[in-house]
Amino acid sequence: MGSYVSQLIEYAGIADEFPYHPTAFKQFNVQETVCLPDVKPDIEQIIKVMAEVVIISTRVIKTPGTAENPIVSLEGQKLTGRKLIVEGEVRQKIEYVADEPSQAVYVAHFNIPFSNYIVLGENYIPGCNLIVTGYIEDIFVKQIDGRYIFKNVTILINAE
Repeated sequence: MGSYVSQLIEYAGIADEFPYHPTAFKQFNVQETVCLPDVKPDIEQIIKVMAEVVIISTRVIKTPGTAENPIVSLEGQKLTGRKLIVEGEVRQKIEYVADEPSQAVYVAHFNIPFSNYIVLGENYIPGCNLIVTGYIEDIFVKQIDGRYIFKNVTILINAE
């Protein structure tokens, strides 16, 4: 996993490598504004964000269209009769300096659930096992005030 620093915040968990020619994939953002737990002191400055994607479950569902006769949406997406539902979560740790005289370092943990889908290609064979992998493409955080943080994680999920 890679990391980079931007505006004095280190971002860790960014994927170093991505699938070479993915055919069944989806890109999306998971974003939210969170409040620190009551037991944690206020934030003076965020110093590090660590994130990982965990796939919890997958299942194939039937949709309109068939592999032989796909339905094409106005956006150009082909519905082939099968979608892979992917449920998971983004697990994040935010390390920060407390807004107190000791300036101790604290870590707050956040797990954000997500559910998304991947349209399976025309060559998908029903009952075939799929390997689903999640990749973090980008992470962004912004401290709103002493208790609130805005977070956005850009994710790629790939099925092979």
